[in-house]
Amino acid sequence: MSDLLEDFLIGLASANDPASLHTLLSAFSQTIGFSHFALITHEDLRICRRGQINIRNYPEAIVERIIANAFFRRDPIIRGALFADSAFLWSRISDIIRLDKKDRASLELGCRHGLTEGVTVPCHKFGSAFGSCTFAGKIDCERAERSRAILQAAAIFAFQRARQIAGDRAAPYAALPRLNPRPRDCVVLAGRGQTNKQIARTLGLAPRTVDGYLADARRILGAADRTEMVVAAVLDGQIGLEEINHRQSPSFALG
Repeated sequence: MSDLLEDFLIGLASANDPASLHTLLSAFSQTIGFSHFALITHEDLRICRRGQINIRNYPEAIVERIIANAFFRRDPIIRGALFADSAFLWSRISDIIRLDKKDRASLELGCRHGLTEGVTVPCHKFGSAFGSCTFAGKIDCERAERSRAILQAAAIFAFQRARQIAGDRAAPYAALPRLNPRPRDCVVLAGRGQTNKQIARTLGLAPRTVDGYLADARRILGAADRTEMVVAAVLDGQIGLEEINHRQSPSFALG
Protein backbone atom coordinates (compact mmCIF):
# COMPACT_ATOMS: atom_id res chain seq x y z
CA MET A 1 0.00 0.00 0.00
CA SER A 2 1.40 3.43 -0.93
CA ASP A 3 2.03 5.98 1.79
CA LEU A 4 -0.49 8.28 0.10
CA LEU A 5 -3.27 5.71 0.27
CA GLU A 6 -2.36 4.76 3.82
CA ASP A 7 -2.54 8.41 4.91
CA PHE A 8 -5.88 8.75 3.14
CA LEU A 9 -7.33 5.74 4.96
CA ILE A 10 -6.13 7.09 8.29
CA GLY A 11 -7.87 10.36 7.47
CA LEU A 12 -11.06 8.51 6.56
CA ALA A 13 -11.17 6.87 9.97
CA SER A 14 -11.36 10.29 11.63
CA ALA A 15 -13.79 11.86 9.12
CA ASN A 16 -17.08 12.16 10.99
CA ASP A 17 -19.18 14.43 8.78
CA PRO A 18 -19.56 15.41 5.10
CA ALA A 19 -17.45 18.55 5.57
CA SER A 20 -14.42 16.66 6.87
CA LEU A 21 -14.80 14.05 4.13
CA HIS A 22 -14.99 16.86 1.56
CA THR A 23 -11.76 18.38 2.89
CA LEU A 24 -10.01 15.01 2.82
CA LEU A 25 -11.12 14.18 -0.73
CA SER A 26 -10.16 17.63 -1.96
CA ALA A 27 -6.62 17.33 -0.59
CA PHE A 28 -6.26 13.76 -1.88
CA SER A 29 -7.48 14.75 -5.36
CA GLN A 30 -5.05 17.66 -5.57
CA THR A 31 -2.15 15.45 -4.52
CA ILE A 32 -2.95 12.92 -7.25
CA GLY A 33 -3.27 15.70 -9.83
CA PHE A 34 -7.05 16.13 -10.14
CA SER A 35 -8.75 19.45 -9.40
CA HIS A 36 -12.27 18.09 -8.96
CA PHE A 37 -14.06 15.14 -7.39
CA ALA A 38 -17.61 13.88 -6.93
CA LEU A 39 -18.71 11.23 -4.44
CA ILE A 40 -22.42 10.74 -5.11
CA THR A 41 -25.32 8.34 -5.17
CA HIS A 42 -27.01 8.10 -8.56
CA GLU A 43 -30.40 9.55 -7.76
CA ASP A 44 -32.27 12.84 -7.84
CA LEU A 45 -30.07 14.83 -5.48
CA ARG A 46 -32.59 17.67 -5.38
CA ILE A 47 -34.63 15.46 -3.04
CA CYS A 48 -32.96 14.84 0.32
CA ARG A 49 -33.29 11.40 1.87
CA ARG A 50 -31.54 9.22 4.43
CA GLY A 51 -28.44 7.55 3.05
CA GLN A 52 -27.96 10.05 0.22
CA ILE A 53 -24.37 10.96 -0.67
CA ASN A 54 -23.52 14.24 -2.38
CA ILE A 55 -19.95 15.34 -1.67
CA ARG A 56 -18.23 17.13 -4.54
CA ASN A 57 -16.47 20.26 -5.75
CA TYR A 58 -17.55 20.19 -9.40
CA PRO A 59 -17.85 23.44 -11.40
CA GLU A 60 -21.26 25.04 -10.91
CA ALA A 61 -22.18 24.67 -14.60
CA ILE A 62 -21.78 20.89 -14.31
CA VAL A 63 -23.70 20.78 -11.02
CA GLU A 64 -26.49 22.79 -12.66
CA ARG A 65 -26.70 20.33 -15.55
CA ILE A 66 -26.54 17.07 -13.62
CA ILE A 67 -28.26 17.95 -10.34
CA ALA A 68 -30.41 21.06 -10.76
CA ASN A 69 -31.73 19.81 -14.11
CA ALA A 70 -31.89 16.16 -12.96
CA PHE A 71 -29.67 15.08 -15.88
CA PHE A 72 -28.00 12.30 -13.90
CA ARG A 73 -29.81 9.48 -15.70
CA ARG A 74 -28.64 10.83 -19.07
CA ASP A 75 -25.05 11.63 -18.09
CA PRO A 76 -22.63 9.36 -20.02
CA ILE A 77 -20.20 8.94 -17.12
CA ILE A 78 -22.93 7.93 -14.67
CA ARG A 79 -24.34 5.60 -17.32
CA GLY A 80 -20.90 4.11 -17.91
CA ALA A 81 -20.52 3.49 -14.19
CA LEU A 82 -23.50 1.14 -14.34
CA PHE A 83 -21.67 -1.20 -16.69
CA ALA A 84 -18.01 -0.84 -15.73
CA ASP A 85 -16.52 -3.53 -13.52
CA SER A 86 -13.90 -1.21 -12.04
CA ALA A 87 -12.35 2.25 -12.35
CA PHE A 88 -12.37 3.59 -15.91
CA LEU A 89 -10.94 6.59 -17.73
CA TRP A 90 -13.34 9.04 -19.32
CA SER A 91 -11.33 8.92 -22.53
CA ARG A 92 -12.30 5.25 -22.81
CA ILE A 93 -16.01 5.64 -22.09
CA SER A 94 -16.83 4.64 -25.68
CA ASP A 95 -15.48 1.17 -24.87
CA ILE A 96 -18.27 0.82 -22.29
CA ILE A 97 -21.29 2.53 -23.85
CA ARG A 98 -22.23 3.88 -27.25
CA LEU A 99 -22.09 7.67 -27.29
CA ASP A 100 -24.68 9.81 -29.03
CA LYS A 101 -24.80 13.56 -29.70
CA LYS A 102 -26.15 14.35 -26.23
CA ASP A 103 -23.35 12.36 -24.62
CA ARG A 104 -20.67 14.12 -26.65
CA ALA A 105 -22.20 17.49 -25.82
CA SER A 106 -22.06 16.58 -22.13
CA LEU A 107 -18.38 15.59 -22.36
CA GLU A 108 -17.56 18.74 -24.33
CA LEU A 109 -19.24 20.85 -21.65
CA GLY A 110 -17.00 19.21 -19.08
CA CYS A 111 -13.91 19.99 -21.14
CA ARG A 112 -14.91 23.65 -21.36
CA HIS A 113 -15.02 23.76 -17.58
CA GLY A 114 -11.69 22.06 -16.95
CA LEU A 115 -12.80 18.42 -16.84
CA THR A 116 -10.73 17.12 -19.73
CA GLU A 117 -10.03 13.69 -18.25
CA GLY A 118 -11.34 11.75 -15.32
CA VAL A 119 -11.33 8.44 -13.50
CA THR A 120 -14.69 7.13 -12.29
CA VAL A 121 -15.04 4.26 -9.83
CA PRO A 122 -18.43 2.47 -9.65
CA CYS A 123 -19.59 2.02 -6.05
CA HIS A 124 -22.51 -0.39 -5.85
CA LYS A 125 -23.98 -2.09 -2.80
CA PHE A 126 -26.90 -4.50 -2.89
CA GLY A 127 -30.03 -2.93 -1.42
CA SER A 128 -28.81 0.66 -1.72
CA ALA A 129 -28.72 3.30 -4.43
CA PHE A 130 -26.02 2.97 -7.06
CA GLY A 131 -23.18 5.43 -6.73
CA SER A 132 -19.72 6.39 -7.90
CA CYS A 133 -16.62 8.33 -7.00
CA THR A 134 -15.02 10.45 -9.72
CA PHE A 135 -11.76 12.36 -9.90
CA ALA A 136 -11.43 14.78 -12.82
CA GLY A 137 -9.48 17.75 -14.11
CA LYS A 138 -6.92 18.91 -16.65
CA ILE A 139 -4.74 15.82 -16.62
CA ASP A 140 -3.35 13.68 -19.42
CA CYS A 141 -4.63 10.14 -19.89
CA GLU A 142 -1.23 8.53 -19.17
CA ARG A 143 -1.07 10.09 -15.71
CA ALA A 144 -4.71 9.25 -15.10
CA GLU A 145 -4.05 5.62 -16.03
CA ARG A 146 -1.10 5.43 -13.63
CA SER A 147 -3.32 6.64 -10.79
CA ARG A 148 -6.25 4.32 -11.57
CA ALA A 149 -5.35 1.58 -9.06
CA ILE A 150 -4.90 3.90 -6.07
CA LEU A 151 -8.07 5.80 -7.00
CA GLN A 152 -10.01 2.54 -7.18
CA ALA A 153 -9.01 1.64 -3.62
CA ALA A 154 -9.47 5.15 -2.23
CA ALA A 155 -12.91 5.53 -3.82
CA ILE A 156 -14.28 2.26 -2.44
CA PHE A 157 -13.20 3.10 1.10
CA ALA A 158 -14.42 6.71 0.77
CA PHE A 159 -17.85 5.58 -0.40
CA GLN A 160 -18.10 3.08 2.43
CA ARG A 161 -17.23 5.81 4.93
CA ALA A 162 -19.70 8.22 3.33
CA ARG A 163 -22.48 5.63 3.72
CA GLN A 164 -21.65 5.30 7.40
CA ILE A 165 -21.70 9.06 7.87
CA ALA A 166 -24.99 9.34 5.98
CA GLY A 167 -26.53 6.75 8.28
CA ASP A 168 -27.18 4.32 5.43
CA ARG A 169 -27.99 0.85 6.65
CA ALA A 170 -29.15 -0.39 3.27
CA ALA A 171 -31.48 2.61 3.08
CA PRO A 172 -34.12 1.83 0.45
CA TYR A 173 -34.04 3.66 -2.82
CA ALA A 174 -37.04 5.93 -3.40
CA ALA A 175 -38.90 3.44 -5.57
CA LEU A 176 -40.92 4.41 -8.60
CA PRO A 177 -44.21 2.70 -9.52
CA ARG A 178 -43.58 -0.85 -10.71
CA LEU A 179 -43.66 -1.79 -14.37
CA ASN A 180 -46.09 -4.48 -15.44
CA PRO A 181 -44.49 -7.67 -16.84
CA ARG A 182 -44.87 -6.95 -20.58
CA PRO A 183 -43.64 -3.32 -20.47
CA ARG A 184 -40.78 -4.54 -18.29
CA ASP A 185 -39.85 -7.15 -20.93
CA CYS A 186 -39.81 -4.40 -23.54
CA VAL A 187 -37.51 -2.24 -21.41
CA VAL A 188 -35.09 -5.14 -20.92
CA LEU A 189 -34.91 -5.79 -24.66
CA ALA A 190 -34.49 -2.07 -25.34
CA GLY A 191 -31.56 -2.18 -22.93
CA ARG A 192 -30.05 -4.98 -25.01
CA GLY A 193 -30.11 -2.71 -28.03
CA GLN A 194 -33.20 -3.98 -29.82
CA THR A 195 -35.37 -1.62 -31.84
CA ASN A 196 -39.13 -1.53 -31.33
CA LYS A 197 -39.67 -3.73 -34.40
CA GLN A 198 -37.13 -6.27 -33.12
CA ILE A 199 -38.79 -6.28 -29.69
CA ALA A 200 -42.15 -6.91 -31.35
CA ARG A 201 -40.74 -9.92 -33.22
CA THR A 202 -38.99 -11.27 -30.11
CA LEU A 203 -42.12 -11.06 -27.95
CA GLY A 204 -44.65 -11.86 -30.65
CA LEU A 205 -46.40 -8.52 -30.27
CA ALA A 206 -47.65 -5.92 -32.71
CA PRO A 207 -45.20 -3.02 -33.20
CA ARG A 208 -47.84 -0.54 -32.03
CA THR A 209 -48.27 -2.53 -28.83
CA VAL A 210 -44.53 -2.29 -28.16
CA ASP A 211 -44.63 1.44 -28.90
CA GLY A 212 -47.39 1.80 -26.32
CA TYR A 213 -45.63 -0.31 -23.70
CA LEU A 214 -42.41 1.71 -24.02
CA ALA A 215 -44.31 4.99 -23.93
CA ASP A 216 -45.99 3.82 -20.71
CA ALA A 217 -42.61 2.78 -19.28
CA ARG A 218 -41.10 6.20 -20.03
CA ARG A 219 -44.06 7.87 -18.33
CA ILE A 220 -43.91 5.64 -15.24
CA LEU A 221 -40.14 6.06 -14.92
CA GLY A 222 -40.23 9.79 -15.64
CA ALA A 223 -37.81 9.33 -18.54
CA ALA A 224 -37.36 11.77 -21.39
CA ASP A 225 -36.00 9.23 -23.86
CA ARG A 226 -35.11 5.58 -24.40
CA THR A 227 -31.67 5.72 -22.80
CA GLU A 228 -32.95 7.48 -19.69
CA MET A 229 -35.78 4.94 -19.44
CA VAL A 230 -33.38 1.98 -19.26
CA VAL A 231 -31.07 3.73 -16.79
CA ALA A 232 -34.03 4.68 -14.59
CA ALA A 233 -35.26 1.07 -14.56
CA VAL A 234 -31.80 -0.19 -13.56
CA LEU A 235 -31.26 2.45 -10.87
CA ASP A 236 -34.70 1.74 -9.44
CA GLY A 237 -34.00 -2.00 -9.28
CA GLN A 238 -36.78 -2.91 -11.70
CA ILE A 239 -34.40 -4.65 -14.10
CA GLY A 240 -31.00 -6.16 -13.43
CA LEU A 241 -27.77 -5.39 -15.23
CA GLU A 242 -27.36 -9.09 -15.96
CA GLU A 243 -30.65 -9.04 -17.88
CA ILE A 244 -29.37 -6.39 -20.24
CA ASN A 245 -26.43 -8.65 -21.06
CA HIS A 246 -24.18 -5.69 -21.82
CA ARG A 247 -21.17 -7.80 -22.75
CA GLN A 248 -22.95 -8.68 -25.97
CA SER A 249 -24.49 -5.24 -26.47
CA PRO A 250 -22.53 -2.49 -24.66
CA SER A 251 -25.03 0.22 -25.48
CA PHE A 252 -28.66 1.16 -25.39
CA ALA A 253 -30.63 1.43 -28.58
CA LEU A 254 -31.50 5.06 -29.08
CA GLY A 255 -33.83 4.79 -32.04
